[in-house]
Amino acid sequence: MTTTTTLGIVTMVIWILVSAELSKNSKKDNDQKENSRRKLIVFMFAGIVLTIAVVISLFQKL
Repeated sequence: MTTTTTLGIVTMVIWILVSAELSKNSKKDNDQKENSRRKLIVFMFAGIVLTIAVVISLFQKL
């Protein structure tokens, strides 16, 4: 497996986690909402960074 393939798979998993976090039930108390918001921010930041890494890696292979 190449580095780009591995990065691509990890990136997809991260974005699936973001999607799952967004689709969770909104009937939570404030403390749970704050924890969910923090988790979502971390997942989105990781997803963005990994997506940029995949794009750079793919452009280098051109």
